[in-house]
Amino acid sequence: MVFLLLLAVPVTAQDTEREIERVAHEGWLAARALAPSGAPRDRLGPVNRSLERLDTLIVNVSARYADAAIRAAIAAAQEERGEMGVFLEHARALSIQMALIGAPARWPLPIDELEGELWFEVDRFTEARDAYQRAITTNASPRAWLGLARANARLNDGPAACAAYKATPQADVSEWEKTEIAVYLLRCQH
Repeated sequence: MVFLLLLAVPVTAQDTEREIERVAHEGWLAARALAPSGAPRDRLGPVNRSLERLDTLIVNVSARYADAAIRAAIAAAQEERGEMGVFLEHARALSIQMALIGAPARWPLPIDELEGELWFEVDRFTEARDAYQRAITTNASPRAWLGLARANARLNDGPAACAAYKATPQADVSEWEKTEIAVYLLRCQH
């Protein structure tokens, strides 16, 4: 008896994009989960599996973008700011390339939100604020507004933090983020 092993191989360009989106999200979440522990080698398995899968799709620009984003997140978890910066520059170049040929980079996050989150993680709040401000001009998502508010708060710019918290659309944030917003806005009234 012969058994055939069928792998889930994307068939169309749309299938490939969905697979990249799925793997990018998995890899991003796995890389972000490493941040509290400093990304020890023994915990890199899930991230490495995502990177290996992206390698099979690397002919696609969005797969290369996702790969650079995940590698930047790993560098951030390891407090390797220089290495993270290099991966972010590469991701930005790929994002620009993608925007020129069609759709902008989206997975695991758009470039400016990606930069904002990672710069914030490594305590570079000015760079995070600048990235979130760029994100708001291109895609004013709740994530971008909330990131901008947090960065401004860490930079002790109360009026700017209040304005960003007020502007954050609360319909698309978690309950604890709604609480964070409400608590900060109470400070703004004084």
